[in-house]
Amino acid sequence: MPSRPVRLPDVMPEIENRTLLVVCDNHRCKLVDVGGHSLVKEELIESKEVKFDERQGLVGSPAAAGGGGMLSGTADLNPIEKNRLRDFANVVVQRLGIVVREQGIQEIHLSAPAKFLSVMKTHLTKELTKIVRTTLDGNFVKEPVKTVLLRFRPDLKEAVKILKDQENYSTKRQPPRKTRG
Repeated sequence: MPSRPVRLPDVMPEIENRTLLVVCDNHRCKLVDVGGHSLVKEELIESKEVKFDERQGLVGSPAAAGGGGMLSGTADLNPIEKNRLRDFANVVVQRLGIVVREQGIQEIHLSAPAKFLSVMKTHLTKELTKIVRTTLDGNFVKEPVKTVLLRFRPDLKEAVKILKDQENYSTKRQPPRKTRG
């Protein structure tokens, strides 16, 4: 369910194409609809939690077969995590396809940590790949949506700088003008 829109300042140029920011970490994915002068957090997709026992990756050493010995951590723990990431990427990509079709999205900007980003790219359909404009390696899920937008659209940073300069301007902070006497 969409939240209340975050209004962008009028100083910033209007975002013309219907855009979707897809901001993920390894367990959550936030979809943010961008259009005109507003940002709307559409939804949050969360990964199913995998129950993991630390002993799953431990293998008994040959000496352990005789009753004594140690456990070795030589087994690969990654298959469980890889499967979870693949399942999560599949869920996210299916949802993206639905959102793009229903809302007429024209651009997608995608960010995720490198491991999940590589898995996501392999799951993207041809239709989604065509409209992905930017991919960023990083975990920006907890950042405010305005900050995330600026990461994807550095061309908007100049407009934000102008806005901050206008907000910080105060006649009290200006030095007095020298008058000729």
